[in-house]
Amino acid sequence: MRWHEKMMLGALAAFVAGELYLHLATPEQKRRWEGFVKAHHGEVGVVAAATGALAGSPTLAGAGLGLAIHDARDAPKWFGSSA
Repeated sequence: MRWHEKMMLGALAAFVAGELYLHLATPEQKRRWEGFVKAHHGEVGVVAAATGALAGSPTLAGAGLGLAIHDARDAPKWFGSSA
């Protein structure tokens, strides 16, 4: 498998995981998880994509990209932005 195929596979898997959470988790599960985790998955995605790029891991970079794309509408709130 070539590097861009690994990257796309990682991005697709992360995006699908985000969609599954969005549509299948109950409101109680979301409330419990979001109260525990104090980070947007887009923030985690940016860090994962950078780490994957620096480490030469296209799958990790793609997964980070998929998470960031899935959470793009909340981008102004990432990393403690006041916007």
